[in-house]
Amino acid sequence: MPYRWHHGTNIQPLIIWIAAIAAMTNQVFLQVNPSSLSEDCCPDETLFDIYHSTQASWAAATRNFIGALPIELLLAIFTHLYRSSRRLTQTGEIWRLDDPNLSSLFPYAPAAVCSMWRLVLSRVPEFWTRVVIRVDSQHTRSQDVRHYFEWSRNLHLDVIITRHRDEFEGHDKREKSKVVKATRELIRHIGRCRSIHFDVMYSSSLPSILHDFHQKTAPHLHTLKLKCQVDDGGIPHRKIVHWSFHAPGLCHLYLDARNFFDVCVDRNNWLRRLHSLSSLSVSRYRHFSDKGIDLYKLLRAIEESPTLAYLELKDLRFSRVRPWTTVNDISIELISMNLEDLSGEALSEIIGYVDSAPETTRISRCAITTCHHSLISNGIAFHDLSADQDLMVPLANWRGRTLSLVSCACFHDDFLRDMIDGGPHDQSFACKGVKELYLVNCTKFSPRLLKTMVLKRRKLARRSIFWRRDQETLDWTFPNVAPITLISVDGGPALSKEDREWFDKNLGSFHWDERKWFYPFKDSGDSDHDIYGG
Repeated sequence: MPYRWHHGTNIQPLIIWIAAIAAMTNQVFLQVNPSSLSEDCCPDETLFDIYHSTQASWAAATRNFIGALPIELLLAIFTHLYRSSRRLTQTGEIWRLDDPNLSSLFPYAPAAVCSMWRLVLSRVPEFWTRVVIRVDSQHTRSQDVRHYFEWSRNLHLDVIITRHRDEFEGHDKREKSKVVKATRELIRHIGRCRSIHFDVMYSSSLPSILHDFHQKTAPHLHTLKLKCQVDDGGIPHRKIVHWSFHAPGLCHLYLDARNFFDVCVDRNNWLRRLHSLSSLSVSRYRHFSDKGIDLYKLLRAIEESPTLAYLELKDLRFSRVRPWTTVNDISIELISMNLEDLSGEALSEIIGYVDSAPETTRISRCAITTCHHSLISNGIAFHDLSADQDLMVPLANWRGRTLSLVSCACFHDDFLRDMIDGGPHDQSFACKGVKELYLVNCTKFSPRLLKTMVLKRRKLARRSIFWRRDQETLDWTFPNVAPITLISVDGGPALSKEDREWFDKNLGSFHWDERKWFYPFKDSGDSDHDIYGG
């Protein structure tokens, strides 16, 4: 019977791995030398008292290999597991937070092996600075949650309140009560938190920033994520006139729409006070018993953020959008923008109010055919667009350099013909500045027509400016049309040997793989930090 920890994870591979290490050492440590341990993870000195007080029982314990491992070896192994659970960034070493449901999640899996392992782990505070609380069928007990916070002593924390990836389907009437208990314990330690991440099923389960975080101070908090899979409505919260939540270092904010409107809209706009905020995500408002949210109030609130660079708007239902001719003085400047599951009218309005040219814009599952504003980003990425969409509507006058299309059935030969047609005098090309083309799981086009498009645009570009290597033209501006210098295709149609050789010879960078590219659907806001559009 394999050991199992209360989070439902099979830890048998971990035990086998530890046994192999112990077998390779072929040693029994009769003396424990504290100076040999890593300075980064210094255990409580009482560990050595525990060791010597139990030394007499080691002989009997050898019949149970797991319980017989010397403490020094255990600490070495646990320190290795700790380090493998972390990664280096530009600002230092942090926990890997992208997948809190790993089968060997440290330190929870080894802590469930036996009481000795749990005791050893509990004496090293660094091991417990990533607090993962599950609120699904295998929910973390309140007693254990308290222990996790206690064992971290006074160190800074990354807190994740989530469900197992396989438990976001079905119904869970008790999710809210479990989240409430976890939130209550979290709030007691919010002054130590570096990041807080809620990822639950229902919007009604999420904490209320307006009430749960009121008058709290989080001096070390840089990331706050409140995410849900389904908007199931909720009771409107009573406004607090002098609401405050002091988080001076907050850089990355991900909110459901209801929480955003509670604390960021109208005169009490929290965004005005977040002078370090660089990325913002607002998502999930689809409850059809309510009218939609006001697009212009949302955009006005975003405009008032003094430092915002990255914006994501996802799965939002808006009330009737005002006529696009309405004069508004909203002006938003961004570096990157990600728009998902929005109506065409709302998409058009949002693009129209972003006055600066974002470096990248990603648009997923949106109606682009009714978009009457041209895109101005240097890089555009479209994801999961249906065949009835017309790419030329937002792209006809676009002058950016990089175009990416992922699973877009509307990319076909008609689009390529439009890119070939430069008008009577070859001076009116669509997408005239594009140089790099990335295609993923797009099969409704002809490689031969793609070759014709590349050939014509390169020939016309060379008439105006001569170059030897494509790399030279990276930042050049061409008067009529830019040359295609890079093509990357994954999951594309079959390519003949002759055409492959031609692309290889004539392009500075070329890649073509006919195998369908399988990628797990992942919310763009699931990255640890910034929201990027590409």
